[in-house]
Amino acid sequence: MRKPVSRFAVFALAIALTLPVSAIAQQVEFGGSVNVTPFEARGIKFSTIYAVDGEFGAKFGVNVPAPFRLAAPRRDGQKIQAQAKPAGGGPIKIYFTTDDAEGRIFSSLQIIPFTLKTDDPKKRIEVGDYLATELLKKLGATEDTRLNLKRGVEIGGLPAAEVIGNFENKDGDRLIVRLVALAKPETRDGIIGIAVGHPRQGQIKKVEDIYETSASLAFDTVTFK
Repeated sequence: MRKPVSRFAVFALAIALTLPVSAIAQQVEFGGSVNVTPFEARGIKFSTIYAVDGEFGAKFGVNVPAPFRLAAPRRDGQKIQAQAKPAGGGPIKIYFTTDDAEGRIFSSLQIIPFTLKTDDPKKRIEVGDYLATELLKKLGATEDTRLNLKRGVEIGGLPAAEVIGNFENKDGDRLIVRLVALAKPETRDGIIGIAVGHPRQGQIKKVEDIYETSASLAFDTVTFK
């Protein structure tokens, strides 16, 4: 499994060093459809739906081996900006920023694909856990990258491997990250969601707060197509 892991490590180097907001506009932006929300219990009435499938791949020239859709929560005072074929790899990256000219980042979600060499359900989880852990090791500008939690979870009723950690970026900010590896049933393809929270905006006080970021909530709604 060494070969695919090294490829993801290269992706991670670009993903972790989160692009400045000024760079967002230089990439391919696109919109999703507004719909009723799965976040009603949190008082969020609407969400933006993104379908990342064959049609998406053909339109933006990106490979989508495991098509999926997700819902991004539309919160007051927050703007959603999505990029197709973002720097760092994968088909999509979604930024959740302040709704002003400065556009400071609250959180971001990047999704990258992976391919397994096994059909065994247990080994699929083990490989997903390994890939997520290796990605965490490559995040950040220093060696002070910390693993806070590793566990099995469910996303959309499917087993997944989750890794929570934190790292320091090139600007000296300590960011919280949640990585979740999810394999598509009856295939050897899957995706890893990388949700990064930015404590500088004041919404993250502790590691556990990553779960309440819009990026993390969005990945929790992923379903394969």
